[in-house]
Amino acid sequence: MTGGARASAYGRVATELALYGDLRLRELVDGGEPIGRGIGGRTVRLEVGGTPVFVKQVRLTDLERRAENVHSTANVFGLPAFCQYGYGTPAFGAWRELAVHVMTTNWVLAGDHEGFPLMYHWRVLPGPRQPLPEELADVDGAVAAWGGGSGVRRRIEGLRDSSASLTLFLEHVPQNLHDWLRVQVAAGGDATARALAMVEEELEAGTSFMNARGLLHFDAHFENILTDGRRLFFADFGLALSSRFELGQDEREFFALHRAYDRCYTVTHLVNWLVAELFGHAADQRRAYVRALAEGEGRGGCATGRRGHPRPARADRRSDGRLLACVP
Repeated sequence: MTGGARASAYGRVATELALYGDLRLRELVDGGEPIGRGIGGRTVRLEVGGTPVFVKQVRLTDLERRAENVHSTANVFGLPAFCQYGYGTPAFGAWRELAVHVMTTNWVLAGDHEGFPLMYHWRVLPGPRQPLPEELADVDGAVAAWGGGSGVRRRIEGLRDSSASLTLFLEHVPQNLHDWLRVQVAAGGDATARALAMVEEELEAGTSFMNARGLLHFDAHFENILTDGRRLFFADFGLALSSRFELGQDEREFFALHRAYDRCYTVTHLVNWLVAELFGHAADQRRAYVRALAEGEGRGGCATGRRGHPRPARADRRSDGRLLACVP
């Protein structure tokens, strides 16, 4: 879909959703096609005026709903900065995620960068309490895993006890990068080469654009990046951090230390993904294998992987150490 077509769809869908009362909107969401449920919230697919819409319901805690905290991008739970990392983090708050969607949607509409799904509408909707996702279901264990602090406990218990969701109505992009790239790599030949060239270019363009505008994604793995086969769309901003947020001194320092994080993370993820997909190496084998490629081992020949594909050419060419700076 072109930029003009996306903007036109945005106008139609945003207007229609804005005219719905809370009850009607709740019924629309409840009648949607369930897609998944995870640490980031429940997701459904629905149609509005013939346009597919992706809906994400982000838990909104009672603390975030207090008058003094509504729309606040401050770290209201006092979570340690290292909660920006990794699998199973309780994340910092729904208002931060909303703020990033506002930023990215405005960038798309202004023609600055197309690589984000548009947010058509958002609404706070009441609803029954939902069980915690598997990663946080053992509250004591999750608190201990994230440092044992009182802020972590308040956050997880707040998620458990929440009775409302920040409901985001987003542009539907058909596939995530993980699933799409697997098909392209399995095809081999020119399809693989074109796909990898597009992915590398788009990862660089997207991370550079965000980071230059003071936005760090912090979770840009390939199930959080969407694609229509022509370009990439960075999505799922549950861990995103912006220099424009209300940051404490510790978060400002953390931000400054991590300006290159997204670029290093996406390069590392791409290389490790390819090694696993092409050669079947387990996680404990990847580091040595990637390091050997980056240092030029085997450049005289072209070994093939388990599916008959050549070694990843771009990883092999980056034998000057730049790749190693990002691969852990």
